[in-house]
Amino acid sequence: MSFRVEENGQFRGTVTFLDAKLNDGCVENKHVAAGAEIAASKLEHQHRPVYEQESDTTSITEARVVHVVKGTAGTLKTFKCGVVVACAGAATVTVDLLKDGVSVLVAAVEINVAHAAYELVAGTINTAAVVAGDVLEVDVVAVAGGGTIGKGVFAFVDLWEDPS
Repeated sequence: MSFRVEENGQFRGTVTFLDAKLNDGCVENKHVAAGAEIAASKLEHQHRPVYEQESDTTSITEARVVHVVKGTAGTLKTFKCGVVVACAGAATVTVDLLKDGVSVLVAAVEINVAHAAYELVAGTINTAAVVAGDVLEVDVVAVAGGGTIGKGVFAFVDLWEDPS
């Protein structure tokens, strides 16, 4: 037996559904109560891995893994970097974001005398898609070039992962 209601209505008592089918997209954030116990396996996860070198030490050339993607798929949202003490003269600190050893940026970010201490310099992401097992790495190249290399290079990437 089935019936169809084609008008708005109100129920004065409790309504219990044994089975309900909802249209895609009809449940939005505003419909979920604060404190609702939704399993993490059903949520998109936001991560912000941070790379850093010691703040009072001249930046060095190195590459370091910062994240391994666990979710089935994901998206790189932003990449920013900077130095704690600015470069002087012709010195540069170049920072790149790699996925499985290959750059995902349009071009590596070059931090030079034009950038102030603690200034966040954005990289432009060219390849945003990630999948489970992808390894994200920050690659730093410090070059004196006749100047003084900045100290305390740092970087972060914002990424969202679908549940695994």
